[in-house]
Amino acid sequence: YYVKEKYRVLFKIGKEFKKRLNTPALASLDLGTQTFRFCVGKVVDGDVYFLIKKRENVRLGEGLGNKKIISSEAFKRGLEGLKKIKEELFKYGIEKYKAIGTEVFRKAKNAEEFIKKAKKETGIEIEVISPEKEAKLALKGIIWGLKELGINIENFIIIDVGGGSSEFAYIKNGKIEWCKSIDLGAVVLKEIFDLRYPLNSKVIKSLKDYVKEKISLLPVDNPQQLIITGGTASLLGGLDLKLSKYIPEKLHGHRITKDRLEKLIKKLSNFDLERLQRVKGMEEGREDIVLPGFLIYSGILEHFNKDSMLLNEYGILEGTLLSLIEDYNYLPNYKNFK
Repeated sequence: YYVKEKYRVLFKIGKEFKKRLNTPALASLDLGTQTFRFCVGKVVDGDVYFLIKKRENVRLGEGLGNKKIISSEAFKRGLEGLKKIKEELFKYGIEKYKAIGTEVFRKAKNAEEFIKKAKKETGIEIEVISPEKEAKLALKGIIWGLKELGINIENFIIIDVGGGSSEFAYIKNGKIEWCKSIDLGAVVLKEIFDLRYPLNSKVIKSLKDYVKEKISLLPVDNPQQLIITGGTASLLGGLDLKLSKYIPEKLHGHRITKDRLEKLIKKLSNFDLERLQRVKGMEEGREDIVLPGFLIYSGILEHFNKDSMLLNEYGILEGTLLSLIEDYNYLPNYKNFK
């Protein structure tokens, strides 16, 4: 495999290379409160190959607050992030793409203005999806991730702690029993409490109490597994494993225990922002929201009375790509991801 920085080119040179090279490229974009992520894939002989998977830290929802307005600075960062993504997509000669907007686009009063501006300046059309559709797309990707891990479970809860909200979906016998979106995200929590680092024990307790109150709105089920996905989950896995860079194959299937999570929270809460930036595994631009995100996961473990969570690197981004494949009948009976 050829690996360079955050790029993940997964084609092997060989007799099938030319065939793969001439296959149409497809892309999915997941545009969230904190990050804009995208991946490019090709379908060859029943397999879905990833060519690249990358993200831009744009913090579109920063400062959204009670006014529910994307600030001018965030607006600019978002457009610049999309322009960078467009440049990457152009390199691969994308034939079809699907770009989805989640919580920040559902909440912001000027989201439509951003969508129109993005279309005008980049040509990228953004579809704002409901929490229910978000859960379905995430499930599609997660099921493939579980198959890759060789895991077959009857019921589980999918959890994606984002910047603006946290998404939950309870899956039973392959179907969504319920899905909930809670107005509780890492960026939102940071701004509500106007956090200043390091965090003392009093602030940590206040954060935990607030998270507990919000999460109490969820039904109390007894799933076999809690499966976490998304940027906050990947960051948690990276810090737990002390990875110097983002390596999806090492994160995928990693189990994060309650004990390890609490130790990590205790350790990081003693650091100022400058020290947090230097922690091995820290992603640039996330140092000020890492603890709010982890405290949300801590509250989730307590609510469902579980000792661990399973990290799945497949989620809404991969599910959106599969949805695109199905929409255009590129591969009616795809077999595998590679």
